[in-house]
Amino acid sequence: MRVLANDGIPVEMKEALEQLGFEVKEVRVAHEQLANYTEQNKIDVLLIQQGTLLSKSIIDQLTHLTAIVMAGAQINLEIVDYCKEHGIKVIWAEEALSNATAELVFAHLFSCCRLLQEANRNMPLEGDASFKMLQQSYSNGIELAGKTLGIIGMNSAGEKVAQKALALGMHVLYHDSLVPTLQAEFVLPNGVHFPVNLKSVEKHKVLHDSHFLTVHTQHFQKYVLDKQAFEQAHHLMGVINCAYPEAINEVDLVEKVNDETILFAGIDRFEEEPHPAIQVLMQPAFSLSPNINASTDESNVLIWEEIYDKIQILRK
Repeated sequence: MRVLANDGIPVEMKEALEQLGFEVKEVRVAHEQLANYTEQNKIDVLLIQQGTLLSKSIIDQLTHLTAIVMAGAQINLEIVDYCKEHGIKVIWAEEALSNATAELVFAHLFSCCRLLQEANRNMPLEGDASFKMLQQSYSNGIELAGKTLGIIGMNSAGEKVAQKALALGMHVLYHDSLVPTLQAEFVLPNGVHFPVNLKSVEKHKVLHDSHFLTVHTQHFQKYVLDKQAFEQAHHLMGVINCAYPEAINEVDLVEKVNDETILFAGIDRFEEEPHPAIQVLMQPAFSLSPNINASTDESNVLIWEEIYDKIQILRK
């Protein structure tokens, strides 16, 4: 089975795949030539990282492939779904990326609840002259313990989010028709065993009862959270998107934050990525990060370990 590593591959990974019987070719092929090259050279598996950007029009020409391996930290869920719809198996390191994503969700939650996204902007400018004034301004933060976190979707990252929320003393509600129950005994890196036993509830209940909402659907869904959803949320304080672009309608979100119906948002994925809308970037109540949800030193190592384990099924 032939593998085209279009964006390169670690030497150790290449050697490991060759020991499994794969023939690995390291050639940089331009996007517009991928279809011709892979077909002419009888490539079975296309392995990409961050350098190869697949579009739907390119995928339409790659249906002769057995699989596409996405070994980068930034995953386009819409493209993953599109590949599967066209009969192309997709392999990516969902589990390896899940903890990094979950931790960034809470990084945004903690920052926003304690107003750090604003304090970090204003302290360098006014901290020496207006320390007491800033202290007063940022002393009315919110604690997460005892609050309800709503999770829309329950993928691997969603599981990690639920686990961490429960450990913080939060209540957790989730909605995912594909995952009716979440029953697991997690073993944390420090050796602590952590049981989780949750049941999916109707989406309207998650929206109505939650203080905070975060999206972790298994498949691409446009505007999981929009004006209609926000209007069902009677206790909502903050919204987090570390999932994918267009998970949240940003126009509706900005409107709700501007009129203080929602207090804040943590945004890592943007509708107009990689050129986020100015009204999103300039909203002081938003905590922002540039699509780094799954990118950490640890996840970049774990990605290849998971890819190695998963790619072996292609030999069967």
